[in-house]
Amino acid sequence: MPWGTPAARETATEALRFRWFHWAVILAFAILAARLWFLQITMGEEYREKSDINHTRFTQIPTTRGLIKDRNGIVLVDNSVSFELLATPKEIGNDSDVRALSEKIGTIIGRDPADLYARFQAFKSKKPYEPNVWLSDLTRSDLTLLETRRHYLEGLSLRVNSVRKPLSGSFAPHVIGYLGEINQEQLLGGNYPGLSQGDLIGQSGVEQSMDNLLQGKKGRRLMTVDSKGRLLEELEREYPTPGHNLILTIDSRLQRVAQSVLGERAGAVVVMDPRNFEILAMASSPFFNIDDFTGGISKERWKSLVEDPFRPMENRAAGGQYPPGSTFKIAVAFSALAEGVITPETSVHCGGGLKLGDHVFGCWNRRGHGRVNLYRSLKESCDVYYYEVGRRLGVDRMAKRVKEFFGLGRTLGADLATERPGLVPDQDWKMRRFNAPWTAGETLPVSIGQGYLLTTPLQVAQYTAVAANGGTLMRPHIVKEVTDFEGRVVRTAEPETLNKINLNPDYVEKIRKGLEAVVNEPGGTGRRAGLPGIRVAGKTGTAQVVSLKKYQGYTSTGRPYKYQDHAWYTSYAPAENPEVVVTVLLEHAGGGGARAAPVAQKVLAAYFDKSVDTRVMPPYQAQPDKPAGWKGEI
Repeated sequence: MPWGTPAARETATEALRFRWFHWAVILAFAILAARLWFLQITMGEEYREKSDINHTRFTQIPTTRGLIKDRNGIVLVDNSVSFELLATPKEIGNDSDVRALSEKIGTIIGRDPADLYARFQAFKSKKPYEPNVWLSDLTRSDLTLLETRRHYLEGLSLRVNSVRKPLSGSFAPHVIGYLGEINQEQLLGGNYPGLSQGDLIGQSGVEQSMDNLLQGKKGRRLMTVDSKGRLLEELEREYPTPGHNLILTIDSRLQRVAQSVLGERAGAVVVMDPRNFEILAMASSPFFNIDDFTGGISKERWKSLVEDPFRPMENRAAGGQYPPGSTFKIAVAFSALAEGVITPETSVHCGGGLKLGDHVFGCWNRRGHGRVNLYRSLKESCDVYYYEVGRRLGVDRMAKRVKEFFGLGRTLGADLATERPGLVPDQDWKMRRFNAPWTAGETLPVSIGQGYLLTTPLQVAQYTAVAANGGTLMRPHIVKEVTDFEGRVVRTAEPETLNKINLNPDYVEKIRKGLEAVVNEPGGTGRRAGLPGIRVAGKTGTAQVVSLKKYQGYTSTGRPYKYQDHAWYTSYAPAENPEVVVTVLLEHAGGGGARAAPVAQKVLAAYFDKSVDTRVMPPYQAQPDKPAGWKGEI
């Protein structure tokens, strides 16, 4: 049949159609195969995860934070019930859904939708398939309002948790500390395994330094849920482990007294047992209120605290750094005797000042003390005696000894992250700091606790305790014992000796007798700290905060607050067999003997059960009353 006939053309057309159909089928199968490859191989893992999540879900079970008690078993910090709102980002939807949900929740419980939206953004990409804490400070009323509207709040769930409940928000806040939400830097730091956005951790005090013990371990449960995230069945449960309990060395009665006698004055009180360096009380004023942080502190309140010029968040007792004034003469006396530059009988004539080059370094007693030995130098706090001792000793040997004997210039690890090292200067330090050589005239102020020298009230208590116990430096501590949630002892703090001063016992006794005379003999500078029936030993200190030139043009009571001297008093008792050290610092308060010694006397009286009212606690204030000499500046 010829090719051009109608029958041939029809046959060719059918063949062409068949080929097109053939290739269309192949292409369709190729597209189907590619799609299957994409869904099963490329996206398979994600879709399997989504499928599993849509049916089963792991959720965390909060743990209970450990209790904090005082040395007598009084509970200082307990827990109470709180409620949390959790959100699973992938069940909520896109950004517009999040905004709409934030608006709904804000309307229901009276919260700022913008703040809710910002909180959601902080965790949405980290664990999109798991419930994240969205709000951790719900009230019972909030809980009821949300629970009754759960049917149109997809992706949300509610959980019962616990919140800290202190004995009193104003009781030892710098020692106990507060909780705050973990931040990104802390999450990425690796010190908080198992925690996530929204979890609370200690941010100050022992809540911070002992967080790993107090925190406990979360539990978890595996459950099946429906498409709206509602529980269908619990498949598996791992119970949480409560945190350990802390028993502090703090005596709550003495702590109340220490806070009460400070009142609203800026300053600190440290009470320590010199036999084992247990801290019995640590008060810092002004203070903050722990209750402000329960459930999350407001931005306005936080701003007022951090911008307060009186620094209520600072633990002055362990972290405030000040020139120690004449209390430092205790440390210089030990150092000079150990180096052999003096003996207890070495005497120096005080005519009211010591001339070095063209400068006269004055004694506080401008008329002079006359002939002074070690005993009188301590009792009457003669500056000229210690100028001469410092000149003979030199700053390098002085620095070496006070670091070795008393742990100055470094932190000793008193269970508080706020502890600071202070500063003990020497020739190398000045060259590094100022690129200038040390001069002889700079040693003399350091020898009476001035110049570049800085210590904390805790460190002054340390060298007072070393004098009290005869020369042994131990590590101060504020945690006495750790127990698990069933009461079993996990850890006990044993006294840890850091150094023993190898000094003639007769020399040590001479120092102790001089300190005893400060309080108990005529002419002693600390007579106001005396107690009937108890021999108290101590040392006063008055620390200048600026050069004498700054004082010109002001009377002693009319200086601006920032120019007034710091008042120190440090003591121990009974003098013959010491069992307690009390150190007091009052910022810009004037003379130590006049201002700080009576404060120490009240704490000592409370310790020995003498007449003092231990029931009174000052009301919380954001800052102290304006002190004498206030000129509208700090």
